[in-house]
Amino acid sequence: MQKWLYKILLLVGCAPVALANGPSAAPAVLKQADSLYAARQYTQAFERYQTLFETGHYSSAMLLKMAFIEEGLGHLSGSLYYLNTYYSTSNDAQALKKMEEMAEKNNLEGYKTDESTKLMAWWGRQYVAVTGCLAAIALFFLALIYRQRIKENQRPTLTGVALVMTLGLLFAHVNFSKPRERGIMSSPQTYLMSDASSGASVVAIIGEGHQLTIRSKKDVWLKVNWKDKEVFVRDFTIRPVNL
Repeated sequence: MQKWLYKILLLVGCAPVALANGPSAAPAVLKQADSLYAARQYTQAFERYQTLFETGHYSSAMLLKMAFIEEGLGHLSGSLYYLNTYYSTSNDAQALKKMEEMAEKNNLEGYKTDESTKLMAWWGRQYVAVTGCLAAIALFFLALIYRQRIKENQRPTLTGVALVMTLGLLFAHVNFSKPRERGIMSSPQTYLMSDASSGASVVAIIGEGHQLTIRSKKDVWLKVNWKDKEVFVRDFTIRPVNL
């Protein structure tokens, strides 16, 4: 897709431009960066956008513009990184489609999605809210048990069962529903190793742009998934997609 898709996404997907966690100075910097972007001074605009992003201040529109600039500069991994980050904040299906097209064009792994993948991504974005809700329900049942047992001298059998079920759901949610961290390969040549050691055997050598699931970290090594295999990469070769 060309620039027109980014324009459509900007109009439809991210009309709000308020900064997340933005200090008083951030809107002024954003306005300056947007002016540079409108004047097609993309490199200068990107520098200011990046300054805001690195300090935790961003908008959906800003992330989309950064992705467009990176693609124009030929920075494949950077463009996919900011599109991923934009999608994480907006759940915009058009951004997902754009990433899939870029991945297909460049023979990249990790971007195929289906309805179950989208559902898991949506559930991951609700992780904190669901955790808080289940915890609040558990506290309610605990308080109700205290009231029934101490103040009303009743056997809180049903309430106890409800509490156990809620705690079970909370345990399962906390331990099994948290979304896996993903990362974009940022190095033009990365060695995938069979173990967390420079002396381990090389499983494959891949380029930038691939999206991998990060399973764990050990010293300077990350355990990741590559074509249904668990392999290890140096942490500086992959850029985690998170905010």
